[in-house]
Amino acid sequence: MRGDRDKPGEGSEDTEARRRRRGARLGREEEEALLAEAPSHLEDPSSGRNLAILVGCPTVLVVLLCLGGGLAWHFASGFTGSAEDPTATGDEDPDHPLGAPVPPPPPPPPPPPGLAGTGGPGDPAQAAMRPRYRPGPYVTVQGLLPSGLTNQGRLTNDQRQGRTVETPWIVPGAELRAANMPAPTGPSAPSLRIEGVLAQPLTVIPGSPSELSIVAGPGEGSEGGVQALIVSFDGYPGHFWLPAVVDSELGQVRVTGIDAAAFRFGIDAPIGPGGAPLTDKPYLDVVMRVASVDESGRISDAAPRTVRVMTLGTGDVEVTLSMSTATDLDLYVVEGTGTMIYYGNTTSPSGGHLDLDANAACGNQMGVNAEHIFWSAGQAPAGTYQVRVAHYRNCLGVAPVDYTVTVRNCGETAVFSGRFDGAGVSETCSQEPGAQRGWCQTVVNFDVSPCQTAAP
Repeated sequence: MRGDRDKPGEGSEDTEARRRRRGARLGREEEEALLAEAPSHLEDPSSGRNLAILVGCPTVLVVLLCLGGGLAWHFASGFTGSAEDPTATGDEDPDHPLGAPVPPPPPPPPPPPGLAGTGGPGDPAQAAMRPRYRPGPYVTVQGLLPSGLTNQGRLTNDQRQGRTVETPWIVPGAELRAANMPAPTGPSAPSLRIEGVLAQPLTVIPGSPSELSIVAGPGEGSEGGVQALIVSFDGYPGHFWLPAVVDSELGQVRVTGIDAAAFRFGIDAPIGPGGAPLTDKPYLDVVMRVASVDESGRISDAAPRTVRVMTLGTGDVEVTLSMSTATDLDLYVVEGTGTMIYYGNTTSPSGGHLDLDANAACGNQMGVNAEHIFWSAGQAPAGTYQVRVAHYRNCLGVAPVDYTVTVRNCGETAVFSGRFDGAGVSETCSQEPGAQRGWCQTVVNFDVSPCQTAAP
């Protein structure tokens, strides 16, 4: 043992003298071979210095190379105009030499089937949209969809059963299947509960996404999670299969346990069962059903939710405001000519029109929770438009209010979300709010050019 050899003992001086005499008689090559073959010679002071040199030189070389590489990266960043400084972000690996930045993560996986090339991650068409939509300082971009809300997984030949599904409903990230909604499996099936005020219909504006909050979990005695949701709409053929974790055009859906989750859905056009357009009534109530599927394939009972499809104007440009609760937010749009459309000026000379103003003063159209402004085909003036939202009155006191704004612009769809706190302020939002956020917020500035499909 090392401790025994290092410990001073009787005859240690004679042993050391013999080692020095023997080392002098050996040639350089024999001494190095002896050092490599006999571990006991590592205790020799001269052997330790040799090993330090052998180990130290490469270490110094690595350190110098790291320093040189770091300096080269620093100067190269200065010439290329990069403003990122990895040493200032805290994104370093403490075990890496000199605290060098962690290598960049691998590229994200390709989008799931049905999203590739349709506005999913990395889609060139989506990248081309970004300069046209410039969000305000207090909103979040939920999604930029080059082809509207129709980018869901569509049927392949082996999925069709009898006939092709024809439905205007959309569930981003889901696959539309031709069969009817599967029946529940009974005992030990998973659970699902729809959140919210179920006594009131959930407003759906054609072309704008709505959100449904749920709580899904495993069945009694089951430890498996939820693998998918099943969504159907009474009177419309087929059903949607929505994986519990999936990237969609409007963000990631994650419904894997008993925690509350949400997913988006919508209808592409005001079309009733059988394909008939809604032209003779202001709205249509449809029962939506949602069930969960666990990892063993067991299906929960389907929970119903009544949704109300509003019959509103359509055109080249549409802007929709959706509120998370029945409160009085107001939608303002300044069109390319500078004319402002809002509840105090519901039409513009160009043809822009506010045709839905809900929850006014907490008393009119209560529960609709949406506002809508549109320009018919060929009427939207070219130029830069600005969307604002005002917090006129909080019908629930001071509880936070979330909102979503959807812009449809010549076939493109852009979705933004924001929030207000407090009781609101009973004033107009006629002036540019800038960086203030208390009662009036800029949502987005976007560019409009004549649509290629616009009417002459």
